[in-house]
Amino acid sequence: MVAKRLGVVSGFFLGLVLMIGVVQAGAAGSTKVLMFYNPPGTTSGVGFDASNPNAIPPVGSSVIIRVRLQNVGSQFGKPAGATVGRVLLDCTVLVVDTSAQTLDGICSGIAHVPDGYLTFVGNGGFGSARVNYYAITGGVGPYANDRGEIKVVNNKNGSSVATVTLSS
Repeated sequence: MVAKRLGVVSGFFLGLVLMIGVVQAGAAGSTKVLMFYNPPGTTSGVGFDASNPNAIPPVGSSVIIRVRLQNVGSQFGKPAGATVGRVLLDCTVLVVDTSAQTLDGICSGIAHVPDGYLTFVGNGGFGSARVNYYAITGGVGPYANDRGEIKVVNNKNGSSVATVTLSS
């Protein structure tokens, strides 16, 4: 009798787990990918002279980076190569290690595109990594409920290619 009850309870829990998995799979939204080429941007310093290559930004200062977004392929009803938006990135210096000649901090940004904008965070404005990642935190318009990531591949000439993967 106990074995029979355990079998019924186990079957109930197994069914519940399977049902939750199906509901979660059904709730998973669509994925949208946007790709941009970013010509070299402009950099400004707040609290230090960013035009001086020997300047060491102090803790609490900011690096402001402005970048144009150009289509890789056709997006937003515009052809490949068309400028379709811009990015503003505000990177706050949280740690300065003069012995290792490194900075670290947090960058928050906004990407303006024709049908709205995306907000994102990461630390990609610091260091010289070939690839940087940012977390998408939301946005406006069709991006209001989106999450995802931005992968930026940096080129030696200061340009980059960004792949934006959105999930709603």
